[in-house]
Amino acid sequence: MRILYLFLVLSLQTVVAQDHLDLDKLAAFEEFLKNEITDGQIAGAEALVYHQDNIAWRTNLGYSDVDTQAPLTENSIYFLQSMTKPIMSVAIMQLVEQGRIRLDEDAATYLPELNQLEVINDLSTGVNGATSRRKSNISIQQLLTHTAGLSHGLGENLFDKELFKLMYNDLFDPAVYEKLEDRLAVLLQVPLIGQPGEQWYYSGATDVLALIVQKVSGQPINTYLREHIFTPLGMNETGYNLTAESAKRVMKVHLKNEEGKLITSPVQVPTQANTVYGGTYGLFSSMNDYLQFCKMILNQGSLNGKQVLEAETVALMRENHVAPC
Repeated sequence: MRILYLFLVLSLQTVVAQDHLDLDKLAAFEEFLKNEITDGQIAGAEALVYHQDNIAWRTNLGYSDVDTQAPLTENSIYFLQSMTKPIMSVAIMQLVEQGRIRLDEDAATYLPELNQLEVINDLSTGVNGATSRRKSNISIQQLLTHTAGLSHGLGENLFDKELFKLMYNDLFDPAVYEKLEDRLAVLLQVPLIGQPGEQWYYSGATDVLALIVQKVSGQPINTYLREHIFTPLGMNETGYNLTAESAKRVMKVHLKNEEGKLITSPVQVPTQANTVYGGTYGLFSSMNDYLQFCKMILNQGSLNGKQVLEAETVALMRENHVAPC
């Protein structure tokens, strides 16, 4: 399966040389996107380059629904999937700034279920294979950097395939949860893929972080994000649920069928009445909205007079924290 939602390009080394922006070099990039659409690899793409406090280049190509051939319009709304993760990570770092949590803190302080986790000995034996005891606790920093030993069920090994089935069931018959705690409970039924801190492995750890935000702040996750990130940044079309008007601009989720043809998925993410406020995925947003979030990061944590993070925190987030793995 191959899905494309949006491109948000803040800088391209082949395009930006010091302070000079060579827009001609983007022609090959745009041609690549057009070819992907023509070849049936993706339905559409919206892309922009933000340079020196301005949108220097922008394009929208292809379709929001490949079956109906509805065109993808500028500033469409997308199901963000894993681009939810950076937003939840900022929420966690706000709590770190306030001294309410520590990066080196044992995450089981807030989610005791983590204490029960052991480590699988061999991924090829699946989720029910033999396990070993953990050598150490899982820290909040390890959750942020995907080094905690959790998985996402997206790998090709037997363990990940079985985990995906447990958590999500099937693309055409997806598992349904009422709240994030229910989804996370399934993830925590299986062992870790490795010892905490000893490897990088893309994971659903940000769902754990979302529950930590909820527990420490005392606010529902959607409320916290709205009050502390979305409203200060003017991200008025970002959230787990959309208004009826905004929902009209949503790009459909697409996938490849058994014959390899790109189709509009028969199962679409609901735009209203969602109650699973995940950190791993779950948010909808537009290009303009997500650009506000990125501009805040580029501007050392502030935007339009609103301080979302301190400059020192943004600098810390930009450092490499996984090299020892």
